Amino acid sequence: MTTQTTAPPGAGAEHDANEALAEILFSPEGRIDPYARYHRLRAAAPVHRSPMGMWALTRYQDVFEALRDKRVGKDVHAFLAGRFSGEWEQHAALRRLASTMLWANPPEHTRMRRIVNAAFTKERVLRHRAFVERRVAELLQPFIEAGGGDICNDFCYLLPISVVAGLVGVPQEEAPGLRAPIRDFQRTFELGMTALELRVADEAAEYLDDYFRALVARKRREPGDDLLSALIAAEDDDPLDDGELAVMCHMLIAAGSETATHFLDNGIRLFIEHPDQAELVRRDPALLTRAIEEVLRYDPPVHILPRTVSEPLEVNGLRIPAGSRLMLLIAAANRDPERFTDPDVFDVTRDQGMSISFGAGIHGCPGWRLARLQAEAVFGTLLRRFPQLEITEPPRPQPRVTLPGLEALRVRLGPDAGEVR
Repeated sequence: MTTQTTAPPGAGAEHDANEALAEILFSPEGRIDPYARYHRLRAAAPVHRSPMGMWALTRYQDVFEALRDKRVGKDVHAFLAGRFSGEWEQHAALRRLASTMLWANPPEHTRMRRIVNAAFTKERVLRHRAFVERRVAELLQPFIEAGGGDICNDFCYLLPISVVAGLVGVPQEEAPGLRAPIRDFQRTFELGMTALELRVADEAAEYLDDYFRALVARKRREPGDDLLSALIAAEDDDPLDDGELAVMCHMLIAAGSETATHFLDNGIRLFIEHPDQAELVRRDPALLTRAIEEVLRYDPPVHILPRTVSEPLEVNGLRIPAGSRLMLLIAAANRDPERFTDPDVFDVTRDQGMSISFGAGIHGCPGWRLARLQAEAVFGTLLRRFPQLEITEPPRPQPRVTLPGLEALRVRLGPDAGEVR
């Protein structure tokens, strides 16, 4: 970790940092526009111990190093106990959250990650390219016929859940019905969760447990050409049992659908809001790869990653004790002016290396190739075919901090330039 000498912030800076962080986490204004607050927090105290006892890191280098440091891991008991006292294990949603690979450490994480990595090899992902392109065309057709619509809910959500369902082995006709319980369960990642939201999340967790356990049983009886069937048939020295298989399916479907939806929503919105940048990609399709990376940097689908410290750390000269909880603000790190020139400018020609939107280290997102594949198909198609794409109503953001997204994004397609490349 970075160890340059830095004096602790004075009272004024401490107040400014507390105020900025409180606005990010709890105010409607902060949730709608967190980026100005990220800059304020970084300027006041780039390593900040909040009144909640958690340490917030906002600099790119500090966040990147923390993600790769073996002394920084995950202690779900410490994290959930800090949010819900000693009662958290009574809740089905929190028990399910604690049991996923997302909260595991080696050696258990190593075992589960090995299995997941087999699902997301470059070769396996590329085999889905034709399916992704076909689904983009199928889902886009109703929009073409109507001239537009809510592209967030009726396109950007349906594509990722269809793709990841096909990968895992969930029947296509059943996949859309998983959206509501998945979104209810995902609320467990938010710091400001209410008692009512937790009760709804518990119900969602129980529903998803039942669904995925039944799916595992179904695949044992009738295996198919999918990941779940392959995991059941795998000859492994330490195979996953039925309960672990159900949790794995839950995690892959939830992570692979919700975050990819936000990624696609954000990209479409950004290209519409920055028509000059969209035109650059139309004129030079080779820029699409950089444009996708810029969407991820400028407005990532996940803003905060939780971690815990197993041994004392020094970050910017400040000592963080063992057992401390961290908030790694990756969205703030992606706008760090020490790392990116003019970080608040959306620039599809930017060539300053990758953001950390997919994480880093052993907990980096295993599905990054699949997410990029979908972004390539969606952004490339929309930019090529609909040069007059426009937003018809102000986008409605979800009131979330860790996994922010849009409730709706209504667009007008405009004239179809066709499939001519």
